[in-house]
Amino acid sequence: MIKSICVMVILLLILPVVLISMMAGCSGVSQTVDTSTTEVTVQAKIEPTAVSTISSAAEVSTINLSHVVPLSRSRSASALSVSPDGKLVIAVNPDNNSITLIDAINLVVLTEIPVGDTPRTLSITPDSETVLVANHGSATISKVDISLAEEVAQFPVGSMPYGVVTDGVNAFITEFGLGTVSKIDLITGKLLSRIPVDTFPSGLALSRDGQRLFITHFSTGILTVIDQETFTVYGKASTGADTNLSQFIAVAPDGTKAYLPQTRSNITNTALLFDTTVFPVVNVLDLTKLQLLVRERITLDTADEPVNMPFAVALSPDAKTLYLANAGSDDVSVIDLDSNSSLAHLSVGSNPRGLAITPDGSRIFVNNVLDGTLSVINAETLTVTNTILVTNISLTPTVLLGKKLFNSAAEPALTTDNWISCATCHFDGTMDSRTWLGFPDGPRNTPALFGVAQTLPIHWSGDLDELQDVEITIREIQFGNGLVEGKAHDSLGPPHAGLSTELDALSVYLSSIRVPPSPYRSDSQAINHGRSVFKTLGCQTCHTPPLYTDLKSHDVGTGDPAKEKNSHDGGSKFDTPSLRGIWLTAPYFHDGSAATLQKVFQTGTTHNVSDKIDDSNLKALIDFLLALPDDTSNPD
Repeated sequence: MIKSICVMVILLLILPVVLISMMAGCSGVSQTVDTSTTEVTVQAKIEPTAVSTISSAAEVSTINLSHVVPLSRSRSASALSVSPDGKLVIAVNPDNNSITLIDAINLVVLTEIPVGDTPRTLSITPDSETVLVANHGSATISKVDISLAEEVAQFPVGSMPYGVVTDGVNAFITEFGLGTVSKIDLITGKLLSRIPVDTFPSGLALSRDGQRLFITHFSTGILTVIDQETFTVYGKASTGADTNLSQFIAVAPDGTKAYLPQTRSNITNTALLFDTTVFPVVNVLDLTKLQLLVRERITLDTADEPVNMPFAVALSPDAKTLYLANAGSDDVSVIDLDSNSSLAHLSVGSNPRGLAITPDGSRIFVNNVLDGTLSVINAETLTVTNTILVTNISLTPTVLLGKKLFNSAAEPALTTDNWISCATCHFDGTMDSRTWLGFPDGPRNTPALFGVAQTLPIHWSGDLDELQDVEITIREIQFGNGLVEGKAHDSLGPPHAGLSTELDALSVYLSSIRVPPSPYRSDSQAINHGRSVFKTLGCQTCHTPPLYTDLKSHDVGTGDPAKEKNSHDGGSKFDTPSLRGIWLTAPYFHDGSAATLQKVFQTGTTHNVSDKIDDSNLKALIDFLLALPDDTSNPD
């Protein structure tokens, strides 16, 4: 009954022209769509390796271009979006596998709609009738009919889709796990084109004329520009090799500039003081010349206040004001672009990852994904006027608390001056693809946290024998006061478990981080061949299935005694890393000295197998490693 009411409200808001024709069937929301139309419902989950197949006349129908609404502005993939007609705001709910539709005028929640796993971003068609959602966890794109308030199709795409934008005819997707960008047909979901780009394509924007796609790459400063018509790389730009967490892009209304919220990493810093490690910025690119505008860079700790993880931006219609959601410090920076100075600094909810502005510029909405709320900002007064509950997060209270702590730099217990969070280097449990030279133990390649609870001890030095020992990292690296009262214990001394409810919650969240499935599992023959090579070489002695680690430390020849200050007299021994998820975690070794798996087996260490196997067996071995985790690698 509630859903039927919500559907009717949406209809009154956005489809008054067709309301009369739909009244005859409004007794309930149909689970299918008449196949004589050009909309086709696909309710079943589709395997991500297959291309969607739809059996009906609609599959071969053509689009009447007279009904295609032209773009009125550039479009960015975002965790929050206002419909082009300004009547709806739609938010992704990553931990609920849903999206929420809100009346943007009356600020009333209309309905929550289930989609795929871990929705990351969304995009609304120019006619305000359809929303597409990139489901990072299930490798699909959900197609949601706004008037019906339900998902009508779920299209398979490449591994870990991050950004999605649409021009109303096609959808464009950044495929984080594959390192590709794809184009699919909006009606059928058919894959039209796919091209390889640099690693970890994330943020995505479509130019106002629909001719250019702009793609950010998560762990680098590269911007890739794709010609939409030919679907080839048109050019590249860079904001600098030190930029990271680059997963959003906003294009100015006139199309000449792009704004990229990023974090700069000072990896060569040997002091490793909290405020000399990472720096929050918004970089600005000239899109006509594909050049970085260094003088227009917004250095946020000086332009505004110290913030953590600048995540999403929105520009006022006149391009004079920039609104920035800072995911780690739980606030919004409002910047005057003429002077690059602060107009306001506003506290919002937990982990704001999406930000959108109404077409007239009067309201700004912020998606606080770990509160399940939407903050509403009045653009004239620059105040938060409303906070709207858009979802009840389904995580257990303990996991939710731990996830908030992991992502937060907003509390003195976790860091000084809102500067750094766990997520700064381990975003969503991954890694920053950096080797830091200033760690007390020596150079350290940031590891991913996949399945970390199963593979204790942690750290390359193997010096944390329980997850609660991250208390030491919070104090010594993040310069927080700590979650435990009093002095922290030695990492191999008495346990920290049970000393703090918050620290225990953080460990529970860490325990929930799973190994992502590999997209490289289609060639079973090559994988099984590689598994045989793995066994023949004796790799399983240290990398023992199913965890692919023996949980011990070994000297494998990668350490430089002059650089290593391995704690607890570890010398040049390093904890054996699990190989699960290795397809995603380059570079390799404790110092990041092997950029690829090929390089791992060519180094002057015990991993060098060049004199033991030929090239075909080496390829098979790498195929096997890239396919991990296998069916035995995720024990509960």
